[in-house]
Amino acid sequence: MTEAANTPEPKASGDATIDPIRALALENAALVLRLRGEQIPQHVGMAAASRALAIDLPRVLMAQVEADLKSGSLAQRWEAARARAAEPSAGIDIEPALAAVVMFLGEQSKTAARYLSVRGEEWASDAYRIEGQAGALETQSERLLRAAAPARAPADAKAAEESAATGS
Repeated sequence: MTEAANTPEPKASGDATIDPIRALALENAALVLRLRGEQIPQHVGMAAASRALAIDLPRVLMAQVEADLKSGSLAQRWEAARARAAEPSAGIDIEPALAAVVMFLGEQSKTAARYLSVRGEEWASDAYRIEGQAGALETQSERLLRAAAPARAPADAKAAEESAATGS
């Protein structure tokens, strides 16, 4: 038995059609392991990270903006940016403009959160889709191995079916 696929290895056989079937079944079993061991966990992790960011990002951004407002650093950066742009600040009331920037930043953080939320849903959906593919490959692999197995006596086949049905 191979450890990776937990299925019997193909043996040299007089029937040349059985070995390719077993090889395909083993290839499918290895693909299932890769999907379930790497790709599905990766998509689930990305979905979880995206949901967490969608929750935390707006709060963190607004906390930073509020802290910068309270400390005066946002107003200083605003003045520095205006000076660099050669805009005179004496004739313009800075408070409404600063408030507009704060509102703009808040809207930007909400937009980013919506984007992250949508991406999280897409990654979760992809994980479910990949799991469905893995299940289909697993079923196909089992059917191929049964088809490639040597013919058994009817009593042995019935016992094997009953054993598979009970899970023992």
